[in-house]
Amino acid sequence: MSRVVKSPQERRAEFIAAANELFFSKGYANTSVNDLIQQVGVSKGAFYHHFDSKQAVLEAWSDDMLAQYCQVIGGLVDDPNLSALTKWALLLRRTNQWEIGQKAIMLGFVKIINMDENLQLKHNFIQKVSALLAGYYEAILRQGAQEQVFDVPYPAVTARLMVTVLNGFSDTLTRKMLQAECLQDRFADAVDEVKATQQILERMVAAKAGSLPLIDDELLRAWFTGE
Repeated sequence: MSRVVKSPQERRAEFIAAANELFFSKGYANTSVNDLIQQVGVSKGAFYHHFDSKQAVLEAWSDDMLAQYCQVIGGLVDDPNLSALTKWALLLRRTNQWEIGQKAIMLGFVKIINMDENLQLKHNFIQKVSALLAGYYEAILRQGAQEQVFDVPYPAVTARLMVTVLNGFSDTLTRKMLQAECLQDRFADAVDEVKATQQILERMVAAKAGSLPLIDDELLRAWFTGE
């Protein structure tokens, strides 16, 4: 039987798909490079041609997730037919819907990157996400200032500070979601976190109260169900 020759992109995608499956079925710690090789059905040399470690596959997986997110957002921020407030609301809603649509994957990914051996990868991933979001937020803030719905003398700096606030908010909610017991009580706490964080962001840009929604109760509650 002749050897199947695939493009580097195809082979890379196969390893990422294998990681996606094995990291959840066996657990990240229990998945070895040999497991990935057997799953894809190639030689060890083929693996090391694309990746130098299991962590490198994990990083490639995280990069793919970020690329998927960019596709979900698309050209929203640059749409000339939408107001700044509409862009903000749609940006947050698309983000929330995309994440909850793959809830198990998102929570599993968070658990993996919070392992001690992956903390550098986590730092790198957060840096990439933060830079992307800061760019989105800055564009919206500049438009909102022109539309006189925001007062932001320093939009680039303010956008980065907003990302910092939201990263802290996300970390807090993630910890609550990963604690399986008393989910309903944790949901009530999460509602308060959402309200407080939204209020902080609105005050940062002198926006009208209620004009910068983060997540509605229905989507928030979905994170705190066992489904």
